[in-house]
Amino acid sequence: MTSRYLVAVDGSRPAAAALRWAVGRAASDGNPLVLAHVLDDEAGAIGTDDEAARKGAQLLAETAARLSAEHPGIAISTRLLSGSVPRALASFADPEDMLVIGTGKTGFLHGRVLGARSVQIAMAASCSVAVIPDVDLRFRRGVVAGVDRHSTAAAIGHSAAVEAASRGEELLLLQAAPDRSTRLTPTARADLAIGEAIAEAREVFPELVIRSRVAARPPAEALLDSARDKALLVLGPGSLEPVRSSIGSVVHDVLLNANAPVLISRAAG
Repeated sequence: MTSRYLVAVDGSRPAAAALRWAVGRAASDGNPLVLAHVLDDEAGAIGTDDEAARKGAQLLAETAARLSAEHPGIAISTRLLSGSVPRALASFADPEDMLVIGTGKTGFLHGRVLGARSVQIAMAASCSVAVIPDVDLRFRRGVVAGVDRHSTAAAIGHSAAVEAASRGEELLLLQAAPDRSTRLTPTARADLAIGEAIAEAREVFPELVIRSRVAARPPAEALLDSARDKALLVLGPGSLEPVRSSIGSVVHDVLLNANAPVLISRAAG
């Protein structure tokens, strides 16, 4: 369960999109909202520390005051952090928190630059991370979840089912199997991890509308294509091997080109 929504605030449009998303969640489930601004020691110029701190504190205070007036039922607090953005946010977040960050409008041409910070933060954080692109979400419905292996399938199915049920929307469970035929036999499909995710989702929410798909395409491509009209894309953390990146190559590519809110559920790890 989420303890707090920790939102990175910097005055940018992507950060504003992340804040709107987190406010909607906090208003719905009653969890507190923490606004965090980082005095980035990798971006500031020498001699401007005091001015940067003043502006950061002012941004936090003004944002908190506005949100408190608009949403009096949400408990809102602020925190001014310093250091590199990924390390500062990761160090402040508790494992039970959900860290919410924005990312610029992406795509395979522009995402490599604009989405890079979201990858760094997701790699550093030990809690669940929601990466919110600056896109119009008003007409999006449904949750899609990516399933990759047996060890995390049930946890991903559970996390995604919770998300879909809370929205009252359907769930699509997707596994990419590019080395298999698109016409899988029942036996071959039963061998895939997606079966475990379906079983878990149906057990916890038997009334939930659940669809499943096995795609004979590269995983990141299949996930992004399925997420184009969805309200949320749920993924596990990626690699569980300590010698590799904790988010894995598929999560890495999805974050660089996010076209929907992406929730990296650490519960799936």
